[in-house]
Amino acid sequence: MDHSQISLQKQQARKQAKQVRKHLHENQRNIAAQHLLRFAPDLIDKFTSSIVAGFLPIFTEIDIIPLMTALAEKHCQLCLPVTPEKPSALCFRAYAPGQELEAGPLNTKHPDASSHQLIPDLVLLPLLAFDMRYNRLGYGGGYYDRTLKKFRESGVDVKVVGVAYSGQQVDKVPVTSTDEPMDGVLTPEGLMLP
Repeated sequence: MDHSQISLQKQQARKQAKQVRKHLHENQRNIAAQHLLRFAPDLIDKFTSSIVAGFLPIFTEIDIIPLMTALAEKHCQLCLPVTPEKPSALCFRAYAPGQELEAGPLNTKHPDASSHQLIPDLVLLPLLAFDMRYNRLGYGGGYYDRTLKKFRESGVDVKVVGVAYSGQQVDKVPVTSTDEPMDGVLTPEGLMLP
C-alpha cells in the first residue's frame, strides 16, 4: 500500500475516532479521569520515571490533570510540551499543577520560557486511536513522532505511553515508516504493556 492510500486511511480513521470521543458525556469523561489515578504507582514502577511529560487535554481528549497531580505528589517532576508554530519536534518545559500557562498554537497551553527545559523519562501522550500493536493515531501533525524519533536517535531512553478512553481502541491503526510506536497504553481500565 502506498503512502497516499495510508494517508487516506488515516483521515478516515481520524474522523471515526473523533466521533467516538465526541459521544462521551461529561460525566463519563470525569469518571474516566478519576479512574486513571489508580495507575500512578504502576507508571512509576514499570517505567522508573522521575521526569514525566504529560499534556493538557484539548477538544475531547481524556483529562490527565488529576493523574499528573498524583504523579507530582509521588515526587515526579512534571513537564509539558511546547508546540512549535511549524511542525517540528516538541520541547518540554517544567510544570507544576496550577502553574500559570501561556497560549500556544493549535489550542495548546504551555509553561513560559522561564521554566526549565527538561528531557522526560516517560511521555504520556494523547491520541485519537490505538491498537494492540501499540501504534497510535494522532491528529496528523507529526509533532510527537518527530520528537520521539529525535530522542531515540540521540540515545535518550524515553518510554512512551498513550492515554485514552477504552473506546479508542481499534483493530489496526494505519501506519507509515514515520510513525513511532508506543511502549504501552493507559486507559481507565488499566495499563496495557507488550
